[in-house]
Amino acid sequence: MPNTSHTRSASRDPRARRTRALLRAAVLELSMERDLDGIAMSDIAERAEVNRATVYLHYKDREDLLLDATESTMEGIVDAASACRLLADTHTLSDAPPVHLVNLFTLVDRHRAIYRRMLGENGSSRFASRLEQLLAQAWFEQLLTEAVPGSLDETALLLRAHFLSGALVSVISQWTGGRLDRTENEEHDAVSIERIAQATWSLIRRGA
Repeated sequence: MPNTSHTRSASRDPRARRTRALLRAAVLELSMERDLDGIAMSDIAERAEVNRATVYLHYKDREDLLLDATESTMEGIVDAASACRLLADTHTLSDAPPVHLVNLFTLVDRHRAIYRRMLGENGSSRFASRLEQLLAQAWFEQLLTEAVPGSLDETALLLRAHFLSGALVSVISQWTGGRLDRTENEEHDAVSIERIAQATWSLIRRGA
């Protein structure tokens, strides 16, 4: 998360908020152009059109900035996930993945470098936990509204939401890390957005 010693004291300062927004946008833009290992704090400062010292006034290091910046990428992903309705009767769910799930993986793919880094072997446990919690909360709230009156078991619904969100985070990690891709005769076969959405939806329907 952001360096709270600076961000809390500056939270009411419009200039500080604008600077942090510029820095978050800069690191997300750069992540779409190159691997994260090739992004230095000086690159971020240059893209945001601030000096390097200013970056360190708001974030202690690149990982700190990435955690803050990626919070914004999670919002669309969580909204897309919560739009995929989970019902007790899985037979009423369509075999085809909902457009919202395709949108979810499209959003992930847009920031693939960040998700590959954050959910990778040497990634951020805080990032993974935050994403899982947000997804679980969204699905739990949806399941509460879908539950049949008089048969509500909040503990079971919460476990179900965490089961599905944990599985989805794992799928995102494997997909963005290229561990689901096939390499045969030196030809790289990457798993497409449509294919990963279909496979994930099949698993969600079984566990929904």
